[in-house]
Amino acid sequence: MAVPETTETEKRSTGIMDFLKETKVELKKVTWPTKQELIAHTVVVLIAVVLCSTLIWVFDTIFSGFFRLLLQ
Repeated sequence: MAVPETTETEKRSTGIMDFLKETKVELKKVTWPTKQELIAHTVVVLIAVVLCSTLIWVFDTIFSGFFRLLLQ
């Protein structure tokens, strides 16, 4: 007796369901940060972004002034 073959849609559906089940299992293993850790890390990222963007602005201003003088 022959076993009915699964269609491509059934394979895709089963694959998606397996993926979602495995994802749920993995997310239960995650150690989530506390509220205070989250706030502290967010502050560190914001400070780093401000410092980097300030540094880029300073270099951009210096180089544009230099090239403006050079091209006159």
